Amino acid sequence: MANYIGLMSGTSLDGVDGVIINETGRKILTQAYLPYPDKLRQSLLKLTQNSKTSLENLANINIQVASCFADMVNLLLQQAKLSAENIKAIGSHGQTIYHQGGKYSMQIGHGALIAEQTGITTVADFRMQDVAAGGQGAPLTPLYHQHMLNGKDGVIINLGGIANITHSFNGKVIGFDTGPANTLLDNWIKKSKGLDYDKEGIWSRSGLVNQTLLNSMLVDDYFTKKPPKSTGPEYFNLDWLSQHLNGTEPLEDVQRTLLELTVMSVSANIPTGADVYLCGGGVHNLFLFERLVYQNSDSKVILTNDLGVFVDYVEAAAFGFFAQRTLAGLPSNLPSVTGAKSKRLLGAIYQISPKTIIKI
Repeated sequence: MANYIGLMSGTSLDGVDGVIINETGRKILTQAYLPYPDKLRQSLLKLTQNSKTSLENLANINIQVASCFADMVNLLLQQAKLSAENIKAIGSHGQTIYHQGGKYSMQIGHGALIAEQTGITTVADFRMQDVAAGGQGAPLTPLYHQHMLNGKDGVIINLGGIANITHSFNGKVIGFDTGPANTLLDNWIKKSKGLDYDKEGIWSRSGLVNQTLLNSMLVDDYFTKKPPKSTGPEYFNLDWLSQHLNGTEPLEDVQRTLLELTVMSVSANIPTGADVYLCGGGVHNLFLFERLVYQNSDSKVILTNDLGVFVDYVEAAAFGFFAQRTLAGLPSNLPSVTGAKSKRLLGAIYQISPKTIIKI
């Protein structure tokens, strides 16, 4: 049985999720989370919020991120009591620092360095081939979501910094980013209270929905734009929020209203009566979870744990799955999702010896 490692760090910029999966792509052998050092996390936050830096600083951050990803690989191997020889390849998503769907998408994390530091073939930079083919470059996970569903109809929603949704019905798949999930909530509580996130949604729960603010945000063109579409914290950030504030709103009411923005923008894209599986860090915001269940009371809203993949590791598993496909010469994008001209082989392959492409 061939094993693969999948590595992922999302728009929340908190650290690296990692898994070892078997060749079916549906069984996780071990999983782990490694937080970024605080100094690196602050550097990434500054970089993604301001989009201005020196080339030297970008290079240094790139190397630091790659080293964290390599450390995660070593942690996974230790946990599973495996060696590098037991792993066919690493699929590394890297850390997104800039995304403009249909034009450019940049993930740092130096795939060559990960390969050198681990001794394992590494596949990285998955998004740009889809972008070059006219696609959004995101979301890519709907193909893996369909694989997880294993013939079932259903909806899978990832609540990361940005929320993305997959509809898989009658063998057909569509997917897109619905808008912010945690990114505005995290940034607002960081600005207001100096905290990295709203644990269990306790602060959100203390506020009231400001309907005027909510309506103002919901009329943004992104929410009515037809897919294929993708977005990121480059768009949904505190500068975007400030355009909708008058400056007199109680801080906790803003937080509550931002949570409701996530609920409403996600729920508007859930078909009536669908089986809905949630994953991503936003699942741990209990108030957000409660509101999504209540808002979609005509649907069955559960967790991806029921499909065999724990909520925090779906995206990491996806990129291990994609690495397997890349080495097998199989495409990993869905043109119906990204808008690319056609299916494409995704990712750059970094090998530390001139071995032939692995045939699966």
